[in-house]
Parts: sequence; C-alpha cells; structure tokens
Amino acid sequence: MTVRIGDSLWGLSAARLGPYASDVDIALDWPRLYQANRDVIGDNPHLLRPGQVLRVPPVS
Repeated sequence: MTVRIGDSLWGLSAARLGPYASDVDIALDWPRLYQANRDVIGDNPHLLRPGQVLRVPPVS
C-alpha cells in the first residue's frame, strides 16, 4: 500500500480490517503494521510520508 496525504497507521489498519473492526482490533493491528514497516517509516510511527510503500502483514 502506498501512503497518501492524511494517512495514519490507525486509519490504514482500520481500512484493511474493514467496517466491523472494533477500536480494540485496530489498536492491536496498527503496531503490527508499524513493525512490518519500521525500516520504511523510521522511529516515529506517527510520521508517515506520502509516497512511502508499506508492506501489509497478514491479518491475525
């Protein structure tokens, strides 16, 4: 997935989990998305840059 302006890990996780995902589901998922892409994102999970290409780990 490619990061667009305004994207966040929370929002990306919510979108990939779907409309029935709870806040708890999303809270558990976004750190997995971050860990899978830490080399791309860097040390601050709240700072995504448009154009970054993120790997999507399987949903657990």
